[in-house]
Amino acid sequence: MGTDDTTFSLTTPAYGSVVRSPVRTGGRISGVDESIRVDVRQPSSTAPIGTSCCIPAGGSAQPWNATVSFTGARDPVLTIVASTGGHISDVERFTVTAVRTG
Repeated sequence: MGTDDTTFSLTTPAYGSVVRSPVRTGGRISGVDESIRVDVRQPSSTAPIGTSCCIPAGGSAQPWNATVSFTGARDPVLTIVASTGGHISDVERFTVTAVRTG
């Protein structure tokens, strides 16, 4: 049912829910000077089919959200990946969930 992390979560959309483009995403994050990237991916594609980048966030358990448009969804299941990094490496933390196409 997604990633189990106490400092970075992806709670919207709910695991297993049916989504269409654009999809609203969100959760909570703790950290300093974070920049969140959200990718929509499908198993049959090597590249993301949608991306929203550089959402500023930070603080203690602060809400974050982004709307991501995607195109070319062919698979019945998509993976939404939110990641943050840039202090030490491009991706330092990530959280994922799976959704269904409608």
